Amino acid sequence: MTTQSQAGRDLPRRTLLRSAATMSAAFAAPLFAANDRISLGFIGTGVMGSENLGAAMKQPGVAVSAVCDVYQPNLERAAALARRAGHQPREVRDFREILSDRSIDAVCISTPDHWHPYICVEACKAGKDVYVEKPACVAVSEGAVMVAAARKYSRVVQAGTWQRSGAHFQKACEIVRSGELGKVTVARAWIYSNQPQAGIGNPLEKEPPPGLDWDLWLGPAPARRFNPNRFGVYPDAYSYFRFFWDYAGGQLTDSGIHMLDIVQMAFGDPMPRGVVALGGKYWFQDDSETPDTMQATFEYPGFLGSWEHRSNNTELTGNRLVGVTFHGSRGTVYVDRTVLRVTPEKGSDLGPLEMARAANPHPLHWANFLDCVRTRQRPNSDIETCVRSSITSILGNLSLRAGMRLDWDDEHHTVRQEAARPLLHREYRRPWKLEA
Repeated sequence: MTTQSQAGRDLPRRTLLRSAATMSAAFAAPLFAANDRISLGFIGTGVMGSENLGAAMKQPGVAVSAVCDVYQPNLERAAALARRAGHQPREVRDFREILSDRSIDAVCISTPDHWHPYICVEACKAGKDVYVEKPACVAVSEGAVMVAAARKYSRVVQAGTWQRSGAHFQKACEIVRSGELGKVTVARAWIYSNQPQAGIGNPLEKEPPPGLDWDLWLGPAPARRFNPNRFGVYPDAYSYFRFFWDYAGGQLTDSGIHMLDIVQMAFGDPMPRGVVALGGKYWFQDDSETPDTMQATFEYPGFLGSWEHRSNNTELTGNRLVGVTFHGSRGTVYVDRTVLRVTPEKGSDLGPLEMARAANPHPLHWANFLDCVRTRQRPNSDIETCVRSSITSILGNLSLRAGMRLDWDDEHHTVRQEAARPLLHREYRRPWKLEA
C-alpha cells in the first residue's frame, strides 16, 4: 500500500499556482498538422462518459479509436453511440490497454472519482494528453502528483470544470475582477433539490451483475463486497457511488466544485485560508455516507465564500436551483448555467445587465481541449486550477468530518492543524501506486 511520494506531498505553492504568462505560453512543439485527426480513447462510459463522448464527436478532426468500461452494458452502449456517428472504436475492458496503445493521442477519463488521479498520471507517463472529469482527486495529496505528472511529461490536461468555457461565466468573472461591483465581500454558491426521503435505499450486498469486473471497478479503493448503491452506475440514475467516501465526496465535490471553481476563477484562483463546515444526514433514510444537508464557509483573502446544499426543499426566491452570487458594494452578480444577471444596489450608478447563455459550454470545453492538444497551449481548465478547486471542496468535507476549522497552508500544501493531516492522504490498495 502507498500514498503519494513525499515530494508530491510537499509540492510548493509556486508549482501549483500558474501565472498569467504560463497560462498562455506554449510548452511543447505542435504535434499535429491542421488536417490530422486526433485519436481518442474514452475510459469510463457511463452517464458522464457518454456525454463526453457525444461532445467530443461534435468536434472536427477527431477519431474515436477505443472505448473502455469495466461494465459490459456501458461499453456496448458507448461503442454503438460512436459507430452511429461513423467511428469504429475498439471495445476494451481494461484501461491499461488504451494507455499502452501508441496510436491513441489523448484519453478522456470519466470513471468514478477515486480512479481519476491514477489513470490521469499513468496517461501522462504514457505520453497521452488528458481530459479528466472533476473532481480531479479524492484526497488532497493526490492533486500535487497529478500536476507534477502533467508538467514532468509536458502533457495537456484539461479538467471537466466546463463552465470555464462558457461566455456568460467568463463575463461574470470579468465583471467581478474589473471592480464594477465595487468591493465584493461575499460570494455564495449552492445546489438545492427536493427528493424522496427514502433516497437511494438500503440494498443488501450481493454478487456483482453479469458483465461487471467489480475488483477492477474498486481498483485502489478498499476491497468490499458488491453493493448496488456503492456501484450505483445505471443508465436511468445519477451515479450513486459519489455518496460514499471510498470513491467520492458527495454534493460538495460533485456539484460544489463547479460553483466554487467559478468563485475562484473570478478572483484569480486563490485558495481559502480557512474552512469551517457543518452538516449531516438530516433527510435521507438510506445507506449513503455523505451529507444531504451542508453549509461550508471559506475564508479567502478579502472576502468570504460559502457553499450550501439541501435535499428536501428547492425554494430560492425566484433564482435557480444551482448557481453563484457575488455581492459587492455597488451591486450583485448572479450566474447559473443559463443566465448572468447584474442587479445594482439601491442608489448605485451601476447599470443592470442580463445575458443568456449563447451556447452550451460543454462542447466548447472539448473544442478548447482539442485546440490545445494541437497548439500545446494550457487549456481553459488546466489541471492546476481544477486541483485547487478540488482541494477547496475536499477541505470543506474534511472540516465537517474532523469537526474543526481547517487552516490551509498553501506554501506547504497542507493544513496547519496537525491532527487533521492524516485526512489529506488515502491509502491505495495493492498493487496500485500513485507516482509521477
